Amino acid sequence: MTAKTVWVEGATGKAGKRVAQALTAAGLDVRAAGRHPSAAPGHGTPTLFVWSDRSTWDTSVADADALFLKGLDVRDDAASMISNLIATATRAQHVVLMSAYGVDKGPAAGNRARVEQAVRESGRDWTILRPNWLMQNFDEDEAVYARAIREDDELYAGSGGHLVSFVDARDVADAAVAVLMSDGHHGRAYDLTGPESLTFAEVAEALAKASGRPVRHVDADLEQHRAHFARSGRPDAWIDHMMHLFVLVRADVSAGVTDHVEQLTGHAPRTLADYAQENFAPA
Repeated sequence: MTAKTVWVEGATGKAGKRVAQALTAAGLDVRAAGRHPSAAPGHGTPTLFVWSDRSTWDTSVADADALFLKGLDVRDDAASMISNLIATATRAQHVVLMSAYGVDKGPAAGNRARVEQAVRESGRDWTILRPNWLMQNFDEDEAVYARAIREDDELYAGSGGHLVSFVDARDVADAAVAVLMSDGHHGRAYDLTGPESLTFAEVAEALAKASGRPVRHVDADLEQHRAHFARSGRPDAWIDHMMHLFVLVRADVSAGVTDHVEQLTGHAPRTLADYAQENFAPA
């Protein structure tokens, strides 16, 4: 049964805002939840939600038929927090978790694996989406890539030449619409990737071609990369999380390509070249 009201966590983030917009466009009543809820046109009803403030939980999720959660990457108590939130949403029958590609290949004790387990054991219908690295990190995530690309023409990624099947956040949003508006997705997990695996050097080449600027890949070792992230001013827990992701890249965990985007949405996933042309070509 299609949910009528969907609560979307992180609705101002790279994936969340696109999920909220796509669900709204599909005719669902969206609660666009976040610490700083935005009244962006077409993104649903702005709804205050703060993980660390339990007083915001009850009113935020009260009328939701379904939840779209993006999880908590850097908190040791992430699984229990997710469980408590789902329990608070007494009306919600379907939980869609945006996890991450490769979680099922990592240790069961990892934060994201325990969050997935919490969702599976919640007593609600559940679907897990595991997108690979989002293309939108290159133009929207200042601390990871965007600032260095914009200011220094550098794509800073200590990847060791390994491959990643980057996925467009719009394809993640389309997949979320599919699993929330059609039957057959309960109790299933989907790995969302782009149509090809690329090195970060190849990404830099694509961005340079689209922008007409000399974007180069800086393939730092992991210690240098940690120092680069530290200059962002982000917390140590976030830096640790990012370094773990690059360890996975170097272990080729992020290299696989699936057809799950096309299975769910009916269209091929967007290419990085198309994304680069849309977002980096001179106006």
